[in-house]
Amino acid sequence: MISLLMALTLVSGWTPEAVIQDYLMSSYPWPEIEVEQVVAEGPLPSSRPVEVTTERGPLGRASFVIRFADDTEVRIKAYVTAREQVVRTRRPLKRGSVIRNTDVYTAMMDVRKIPKGAATDIKSVTGKILKRSLPADATLTEAMAGEKPLIRKGQHITILYRTGTLKVTAPGVAREDGYPEREISVMNLTSRKTITGIVEDRGLVNVRP
Repeated sequence: MISLLMALTLVSGWTPEAVIQDYLMSSYPWPEIEVEQVVAEGPLPSSRPVEVTTERGPLGRASFVIRFADDTEVRIKAYVTAREQVVRTRRPLKRGSVIRNTDVYTAMMDVRKIPKGAATDIKSVTGKILKRSLPADATLTEAMAGEKPLIRKGQHITILYRTGTLKVTAPGVAREDGYPEREISVMNLTSRKTITGIVEDRGLVNVRP
């Protein structure tokens, strides 16, 4: 059961909808909360309540108990909807495409319908590669968007060997896509040997001894 002590106020006018909404906004991180279908199971005093507790909920069909300074308690039933911002697609997007900021938009969505790991900021997905095709108005999750590779499979690259202060380079070919600071398999075109190294930059793989 969640409880929040509310400060007394000189304001005489109040509504149970507003009191419950203020309580929920103070107790949860949701930026948008709507309280509807409010029913009080008893007379409501004119004085503002000093405490609100959640009896059931707080989302969907919920019930709350509000307490007043004279210890009078009234149960309030209501339907509560909370919404958060998510990133959605403006148009159908194909797997492997680079996500641009013009491909997506943000919208408020019922938190009970938001998929796990949903992206909330356009900047967090812009420039990344889509791992699966999506229809228009689909909610993007972080798992759907991967990093854009610095090196593509089959691309000619430079292999850098470092030994102390000595640096030696050799031509090579990537055997797979390469991502920043991750291992990649490459073939040294001079020795024809396949080795692994770390992607340092676009077209550059560092092979450590």
